[in-house]
Amino acid sequence: MNSGELSPAAAKKLAYDAYVYGFAMVENYKTFYGMCIWEDSPQFSGFNNYLHGRELYGPDFELVVNANNDTLYSTTFLDLGPEPRVVTVPPTGDRYFVIQLVDMGTDNFAYIGTRTTGTDGGEFLFLGPSFNGVVPDGEFTAVIKAPSRFVALATRTAINGQDDLDGVVVVQEGLRIAALSEFLGTEAGEAIPVEFPAFSKDVYGSPNLLPLLNFLLPFHTLPDYEQELVKQLDPIDVGPFRTFDIDAYSEDVRNAIREGVKDAHAAIEEKGNNLGKVVEGWQEIPPMGSFGDDFLFRSAVAWKFIYTNSPEEAIYPIAETDADGKPLSGKHGYVLHFPPGQLPPVGAFWSITLYDSVTRLMIHNPIARYSIGDRTPGLVYGDDGSLTIYIQHVTPGLERESNWLPSPVGRFYLNVRAYMPEPEFIDGTYRLPAVRRVN
Repeated sequence: MNSGELSPAAAKKLAYDAYVYGFAMVENYKTFYGMCIWEDSPQFSGFNNYLHGRELYGPDFELVVNANNDTLYSTTFLDLGPEPRVVTVPPTGDRYFVIQLVDMGTDNFAYIGTRTTGTDGGEFLFLGPSFNGVVPDGEFTAVIKAPSRFVALATRTAINGQDDLDGVVVVQEGLRIAALSEFLGTEAGEAIPVEFPAFSKDVYGSPNLLPLLNFLLPFHTLPDYEQELVKQLDPIDVGPFRTFDIDAYSEDVRNAIREGVKDAHAAIEEKGNNLGKVVEGWQEIPPMGSFGDDFLFRSAVAWKFIYTNSPEEAIYPIAETDADGKPLSGKHGYVLHFPPGQLPPVGAFWSITLYDSVTRLMIHNPIARYSIGDRTPGLVYGDDGSLTIYIQHVTPGLERESNWLPSPVGRFYLNVRAYMPEPEFIDGTYRLPAVRRVN
């Protein structure tokens, strides 16, 4: 690129657009670099090899903020470049189970599990975007064409307390991944090695993100609207098989590019902290998992909580304030009252987990209860089917402890997880009751 052909103003806008567009893909790369490429990573397991979570998260788990207390994770990335892969899923019975299939752009392009493919398990064949061979007839439960060479399998298996761990492990041990040649007993295809660049946190707010984006783009099938955008980024050498070199530009253009990506990162964080509107204390986030051409929303979600389910699979309302808009605090007591017939409408189950607002971690409490929901043992309903949950720092009394969700002394927030929500929960016809302060 001849930097004399590019004005600083144009360079700044192009850098901004490129960063907003590419951030989600690079953030996804951070995860699969740590799991599949960097062998010294604590989460390393390699491509096509499940890493199983065997620990029910509680207040001592500090690795992940806002951790899930309802399911255990089994995670891997498929590499569909050398040849197709077969994923075997065991029967799961009454246990909620899902494999969320995420492409390199962070769209959820398909699902396997209770909601979509049932509880009988099966053999699922994954084809990469460059596959042009013949699929054997009658061998597979389903054939899934992936838009990316590298595909995340975010797998969740429901667990109902620590005593249920053995049942989850049975499901996890039944998960298998094999190359198609191994599955059929035929000769394996020849793999062409890929030289993966290192990931470093210095990409954030920096032009260093753009070379990583260029590296990743050839492994992903771009829909038409993305192809149009990427073509517009040609003047700053962003695109498949392009080489971005910040030193190739004049000082004014270099500075403009740095300003553009810095502004883009700030915009992503701003959007990530304001993803949805608040209705009676509950933050309602727009549908995630299929982002289309809203690249700012896509990247903001990737920054805030990457690999979020599509609403048909799960939704996650969050309350940081009470019915009067005041921050939730352990200095006060609250009730969450579900009138008769107004429990969260779900096809699987629902829960409410409480987190400290500063650490975003669960909090030690005298009854070791970190979430409450329709699977909580001993939950007491009213004679009319109503349900009242008591949220406070001290016990509400022995007769109410069955429905007590203990809070810390300071600020906290609530995160509802509703699995397989009914349509009225997704479209807003059903709304959660407000959290009301009682003292």
